[in-house]
Amino acid sequence: MIIGLTGQSGAGKSTVSCTLSKQEGFAVIDCDKIAKLVTQDGSPCNEEIKKHFPEAVSDELILDRQKMAGIVFSSKSRLKEYEGIIYPYITQAVYDMISQYSSCGYGVIILDAPTLFEAGIDFICDMVIGVIADKEIRKARIRQRDSISDEMIEKRFSSQRDDAFFKERCELIIVNDSDEAKLSGEINNIINKIRTMVNG
Repeated sequence: MIIGLTGQSGAGKSTVSCTLSKQEGFAVIDCDKIAKLVTQDGSPCNEEIKKHFPEAVSDELILDRQKMAGIVFSSKSRLKEYEGIIYPYITQAVYDMISQYSSCGYGVIILDAPTLFEAGIDFICDMVIGVIADKEIRKARIRQRDSISDEMIEKRFSSQRDDAFFKERCELIIVNDSDEAKLSGEINNIINKIRTMVNG
């Protein structure tokens, strides 16, 4: 069973996936980590990115992530262009990891993917969980986590979907703008629903 986990930046997807992994032993595929893996120094993906964004990739095929973020979060058309390059590499890596986890006997795989729908891989999921939170709370979390300016946070937010998008497309929604006890309760409800699906 593949469970899609998606939502807004700063909403707390990583907290949810980490809890599901530790508490239930579910396998987790972190697409943010995969994105960094496929764009590691000298990768074929970086070679392709350089053709479209030469200012963000050195001659040694090293991606300047900060410069790239400044470009794509300032222009929706440039973001779409970048996504068109990187998504196929990420998707292939996801398929490879699903195959590996399945062969190792994992019954449930959590696909932690912020852009699950945009990448077009939601169709492989048996269920999709969306994690959302109040904008100001998300902003405070990102400011503390990434140490970036409010201006950059707002640019990042402008490229992302609103609450309505996730509520419309996800089977389950976690609202993570309260305390840890409330979040823990919501995660336990999710776990019970997953167990019900697994057991038929």
